[in-house]
Amino acid sequence: MGNKDLLLGIDIGTTGTKCSVYDFSGNKVASAYREYPMLHPRENWTEQEPLQWWKAVQRNLKEIFQNQGIENTRIAVVGISSTNAIVFVDKEGTPLYNAISLHDQRSGEQVKWLKENIGEEVVRRSAKNRIANGSFCLPNIRWMIENRPDIVKKSYKVLVPCGYLIQKLTGEFSINRSRMSLTLMSNIYTGQWETEIVKKTGLPLRLLPKPYHSTDIVGGVTKKAAQLTGLLPGTPVTAGVIDTVAATIGAGAVQKGDFALTIGSSGRLCCISSQPFQDQRLLNIYGAFPGQYIGVQSTNNAGVSLRWFRDVFGKAVADEAAAAGKDLYTYLNIEAAKALVGAGGTIWLPYLAGEQSPIWNPEARGVFFNIGLGTNYSSFVRAVLEGVAFSQRDCLDVVLSNSLKPDIIPLGGGAANSPLWCQIFADVLNIPVSSLTSNETETLGDIIIAAQAVGIKEIPLDFGKKLAKTGCVFHPIAEHAAVYDKQFKKYKELYKTLKPLF
Repeated sequence: MGNKDLLLGIDIGTTGTKCSVYDFSGNKVASAYREYPMLHPRENWTEQEPLQWWKAVQRNLKEIFQNQGIENTRIAVVGISSTNAIVFVDKEGTPLYNAISLHDQRSGEQVKWLKENIGEEVVRRSAKNRIANGSFCLPNIRWMIENRPDIVKKSYKVLVPCGYLIQKLTGEFSINRSRMSLTLMSNIYTGQWETEIVKKTGLPLRLLPKPYHSTDIVGGVTKKAAQLTGLLPGTPVTAGVIDTVAATIGAGAVQKGDFALTIGSSGRLCCISSQPFQDQRLLNIYGAFPGQYIGVQSTNNAGVSLRWFRDVFGKAVADEAAAAGKDLYTYLNIEAAKALVGAGGTIWLPYLAGEQSPIWNPEARGVFFNIGLGTNYSSFVRAVLEGVAFSQRDCLDVVLSNSLKPDIIPLGGGAANSPLWCQIFADVLNIPVSSLTSNETETLGDIIIAAQAVGIKEIPLDFGKKLAKTGCVFHPIAEHAAVYDKQFKKYKELYKTLKPLF
């Protein structure tokens, strides 16, 4: 590869975009992150402004190239992952409407329409997934057809965040097969569009972008994109991948039976298989590599729960955090550590924007339960951390009914930065948890996929396993696990009791 000895991973997240540069040993040598808001123009609506993704990438890369001493000539290839959203664009790739995010719940009526007019079994046969809003694009696409036919008519393509950014970088319109599998408009086995489903939905076939494998190179960075980002013109860009798949690969889960847990804005518990799972409570995704399928339990409100708590109640301790020289997230962890295991009996249902796995209920909402006179700030914070862990145990129970119990679960994402949260996960799941040395598993997965695309031998597809072995392992503490077993039963009963009230 000559002097091209670095790889760039870009992850477009729900709440921010990260760009990280790695060497061929997997060391992160430069990184930049930029946060942006989720937009809520109406109740139950969640949108994002795609231009903010592109601006975040530009600013991050300028920071890396201008302030962190990285030479653009050294970047061998760019790998990209992204959150779930749909965006309608014109021939120049300019958005004609805000991106509709996975947290958006507007398309309940369209879910009913799709079930009645196309049929869940028809979709399930090809996509191996249910019809639901949130994770799947089809209901939101149908919403656009019904409510904004003017936008649909003017559009050139419908893209996902990966595809939008790749178009900005290369000028090419594309979609990767992993993200395709969550549109409900493709066949998970063949990787081709199911044109009959698309036609029945009312979407013009001309709006469908060209499918690619994640390890395909879509194109090179254009001169215009090079001027805006600092990348070298012609730098190859891969077709991208779902952030969940990137994180799973970054955590070292690539072989059949491997598990990975990622707690970022959303939570994803993944198990690798050679065939799609048949259990309808699981999402099925085509992997980044041929013949690889990933069964996913995806929760919307993992890291989002802690961010919501920080934004709404963080002001109460902001001065104390500043005086201690700590950022708010770090200080919230310090507070949570002061509370008893089980948060003194306080339970948090983390369903702030409805929930996907395993309850599949867009009407569910967040609840603090069992607040008493002895409940203090620390109890609330700990309850949030524990509630997210309970939601993952709920997911794990489904996965374990379809697979063998893992010996250890690698944990990546922002939660891996918190030893307290890692221990809570180990205790609640009652399985050892390994916090990854490189817990930024999305961008690591991006560069592992990108390395396969251009044949960088130093980085094999199971490269994440090598890095996962050096992580810190948290073993379940028996007394804690016993407390959480009782709390988890209450957590399950609490949702069951409240379900009719949401």
